[in-house]
Amino acid sequence: MSIAEPPPTAAPTRRPRLFPLNLSVFEDYMVWDDRSEYPMTFAVQMELNGDLNRDAFRAALAKTLLRHPLLQAIVGPGKGGRDCWIAAPDSQVEINWGCPDAAIDLPTGEAIDIRKQIGLRIWVRGDQEHSVVTMQFHHASCDGIGAYQFIGDWLWFYASEVGVPIDQPLPEFDAQALRARIKNSYDVANYNDDSGKFDGKPTRELGIKCLAGVQPLAKPKPAEPKTGSTQTATTGSFPGMCSFEFDAKTYRELRRVGEVRGQSTNELLIERLLVTLRNWNEDNGRLSRKDFCIMMPMDLREIQSRIATAANLVTYALIRRKPSQCVESESLNDSLREEMLSLKHTRQRTPFMNLVAFLRPYPAWLKRWIASRRCMATAIVSNTGDPTKRFITPLPREKQLLRAGNLLMTDIYGVPPMRSGTRLTISIFTYRRVLKICLRCDPHHFNAAQTQSFADSLEASIASLIKKA
Repeated sequence: MSIAEPPPTAAPTRRPRLFPLNLSVFEDYMVWDDRSEYPMTFAVQMELNGDLNRDAFRAALAKTLLRHPLLQAIVGPGKGGRDCWIAAPDSQVEINWGCPDAAIDLPTGEAIDIRKQIGLRIWVRGDQEHSVVTMQFHHASCDGIGAYQFIGDWLWFYASEVGVPIDQPLPEFDAQALRARIKNSYDVANYNDDSGKFDGKPTRELGIKCLAGVQPLAKPKPAEPKTGSTQTATTGSFPGMCSFEFDAKTYRELRRVGEVRGQSTNELLIERLLVTLRNWNEDNGRLSRKDFCIMMPMDLREIQSRIATAANLVTYALIRRKPSQCVESESLNDSLREEMLSLKHTRQRTPFMNLVAFLRPYPAWLKRWIASRRCMATAIVSNTGDPTKRFITPLPREKQLLRAGNLLMTDIYGVPPMRSGTRLTISIFTYRRVLKICLRCDPHHFNAAQTQSFADSLEASIASLIKKA
């Protein structure tokens, strides 16, 4: 892969009369909870084997952006002077190219000012044999699933550009589906009780709990990674992720252990995280009486209202447990199983989304004060599964690896945003039939070695289940 610097990618002219678009409740929350030291951005990386054709990659990006207009928009005054999505004066997306060992330089920091800049940045580091594509998204522009839809379209167009088109076509862009995301994301009618009256009790209870706060992940004593550790840590530079994985055989064993214990894999991993959090804080002398809380994104997409463009259709569930409950026990497993089942059926009316909607009319300074007064979540955990199954149109595979033209995707992973007061974000992936866990600890409180130390603890906690089986 040549490392000569090409000109920036100019986005094709977008369709008329799409903007301005009103912000959804969740998008508005992502804007007002955004701050320079804790930006509402997330990173995704994909690794590609093969000689990446730069011209084709750039041309494919330009065509892809036509299908994802929120990635070409900024937030500004629109209808009635309210904040809306409006067309960005400069919608160019520059791909920053470099050799494999070139660092990602962020001269103005990780924050993206969504009022002045579009919510997408891209870097490519590689050579003729292997490339790593790093993408940073502003969470107001899209959620994780929307990001993977964008990536899938990009690879679809790339395959066509290099002369190996995908047989199955992409669906047409649907502007009406993009507008409908607002009601599909939050419908106040979902919060009525059986008599048809608004039921605000769950929201009030959540507000009280949020103000009470939870205990954060304790900053550890200085420690070095274990000798022979299988993890990879890059927390010294953006995107600062640390990861470990279990191969296909071990992953099958974990699923079997979960079945014996009456747990789904997601329930098993949440349970191991709660146990690890308690043990970690206790070992580091910071265990308090406050609850532990896991913030878990939940997809709101429905089959009948499927949206095939990058957007936000997500809410949060807040899973809280007292420290005394965060020990390996049947009662913890049973309570998580019951809660997860309930969340699956009530995701369209979560107290979190209703709380955000209640706060929406208030000034940004008041909303920030309420949100950041206490630690609202100990950790954020996103179970992505296989990201490539979120692609709108399937791409061919070779030995479990996705193919796009002359490229094979060998890996894809990322981490959620790091919000103020929360010191740990985690994503769970199952691409290539392996279980991969990526995490990032708050860089304001953890260095690379300390992040690695927590990853070691979490990996050991999960692996211990197999040894006990």
